[in-house]
Amino acid sequence: MRVGVVGPMGLDRVAENIADALRRMGHQVTPLGCPSPRHRMRLATRVDGLVRRALPRHDEWAQRGIAKAALDAECEIIINVDSSLMPGVVTELRRHSARVAFWFPDHVAGLGRQLMLLGPYDAIFFKEPHIVDHLRALLDLPVYYLPEACNPRWHRPLVAAGTDPHIAVAATMYPSRVRLLERLMVKGIPLKLYGRGFPRWLGDSPVRAMHTGRVIFREEKARAFRSAVGVLNTMYPAEIEGVNGRLFQAAGSGAAVLTEYRPTVPDLFAVGEEVLAFHDFDELVDQATRLLSEPGLTARLGDAAARRAHRDHTYDLRLATILEKLS
Repeated sequence: MRVGVVGPMGLDRVAENIADALRRMGHQVTPLGCPSPRHRMRLATRVDGLVRRALPRHDEWAQRGIAKAALDAECEIIINVDSSLMPGVVTELRRHSARVAFWFPDHVAGLGRQLMLLGPYDAIFFKEPHIVDHLRALLDLPVYYLPEACNPRWHRPLVAAGTDPHIAVAATMYPSRVRLLERLMVKGIPLKLYGRGFPRWLGDSPVRAMHTGRVIFREEKARAFRSAVGVLNTMYPAEIEGVNGRLFQAAGSGAAVLTEYRPTVPDLFAVGEEVLAFHDFDELVDQATRLLSEPGLTARLGDAAARRAHRDHTYDLRLATILEKLS
């Protein structure tokens, strides 16, 4: 089947993982581009975004290449993961007999202009059950719950478990996360941080000293997760009931994941056997201390998490669900 994918194709981005899994499943894949491309200078990206919001017709005109690329590639199915795709472009995609799905890989705060509710999609998937329940109750739209996933091609156990005596964190830094990490430092929990670093507006923090200055992707991320005594998975406050993609990536990598609790966590992983979960700070400290002091716990959790993630939570399985809805 000829499938087009709309969204940014950076390393370990959702669109890239979708394209990789589709090829593995035997489909012919065409990356169709990103509706809101990033410029080299952040200021240019912001100005471009403001212009597009102020002039919807210009925004739709600027995205015309996506529909043309899909037509040229004779795409039968199109999967979009970018919430900035204009409804008119979705209409144009469907005009050429393509079936179009939207999979939203973000929390409720990222809904933005809610353009996905205006486009004539054949199916819309959210990782947040709260959104699905709300929209089903009020709107006549084909909305479904679909969590994120891991890609076993690079999210898999590659090294021995727990050889690095730190709790690893690979994430964007924002105030609630930084404040939590500062509290963990005071409790003596050894941390090792990865990612794009700290925005200047966050100011000084002792947590900066724990940052490696490295952004990790694919197999390097899998090695860092697996070798750590534990991987701390905190979530953005706007994750209401659903979970983030890092939970699946870390589990697939064979890490001992210490995740912030959300109502869907027990449905996805066996808490206490495949992952550890915490509801508050004291429970977080207790569970982190267990990982640092209890021999064999890291490997036991990590091995079980990888088995579960590769069995139930791969992109291949998620995409099979999407394609079934579009058939």
